[in-house]
Amino acid sequence: MGTFGQTLRQAREDLGASLAEAERETRISRRYLEALENEDEAALPAAVYARGFIRTYCQYLGLHPEGMAELFGPQRALVDNIQIRPIPAEISTPRTFPFRPIVVVAVLMLVSLLAVYLWGQYTSFLENVERIDAVPTVRPADKPVVIGPTPSPPPSPGTNSPVAAARSPNALAPAQGLVVDTKVVERTWIEVWVDGRSVLAETVQSGFTRSFTAEQQIRMRVGNAAGVQVVVNGATQGPLGVRGQAVDAIWGRQ
Repeated sequence: MGTFGQTLRQAREDLGASLAEAERETRISRRYLEALENEDEAALPAAVYARGFIRTYCQYLGLHPEGMAELFGPQRALVDNIQIRPIPAEISTPRTFPFRPIVVVAVLMLVSLLAVYLWGQYTSFLENVERIDAVPTVRPADKPVVIGPTPSPPPSPGTNSPVAAARSPNALAPAQGLVVDTKVVERTWIEVWVDGRSVLAETVQSGFTRSFTAEQQIRMRVGNAAGVQVVVNGATQGPLGVRGQAVDAIWGRQ
C-alpha cells in the first residue's frame, strides 16, 4: 500500500472519525472511501468522479487536494482514455420525407377554404341588405303606409252618433297616442323607430316581447315577417308577413 492511502487513513484517525462518520459528512459512499484508503483502483468509478471524491475527502480531512491527487496519479490516470476513430470517407444520410412542402400546401388550402367561406358570408349579407332596402317604406311620398285598425264606418241615417258610439261594444275611443305591442315567435332582425328616433336595432330570439309608445308614428323593419306578431292600440294584427319576408311597416295616428 502506497503513501496516498496511508496518508488518508492516518488523517482520518487523527481526526478521530470513523468511516461511517466520514461517509455521513462527505456524502461519499463508504465503499469508495475504503477504496481510496486501500488504493483499490478497480473499485473506484470513472476518473472524473474519482477526482471529485479525492477533492471532497481531502477537504474533509484537512489535506491539500491537489497534492494528494498527484500522489494518487502515478498509480492511476484520472482522465479516461479517449478513442479517436477515423472519419469514414462517405457518410450515408438517411432519406428524409419532405414535410415542408406538405405543410405549405396544407396552409394554402386552409387559407383558400377560409376565403371562400368569408366570401359566401359577405355575399349573403349583401343579398339580405338589398332585400330589405328593396321594400318600399312609404307610398305615396306624402302618405305613409299605416298598418292599424280601420276607421269605423259612419253611423247609419237616423242614428244619434254620440249615443250609438258609446253603446257599441266594438267602438274604440279616439287614440291619444300610439302603442304597438310586439311579440317575436321566430328569430329575426328587427329595427324600430319611434317618432323618427331609432330605439331598437338587433337580432332577437323567439320569446322577445316589447311595447313601443309614440305620439305620431312607429316604424318597424323586420327580416322575418312571420316571426313578428303585433298588437296596435289593443287590436291584434297577427304576423307581419310570411317566413323569410323582409317588411318595413309604419303605423301612424289616424
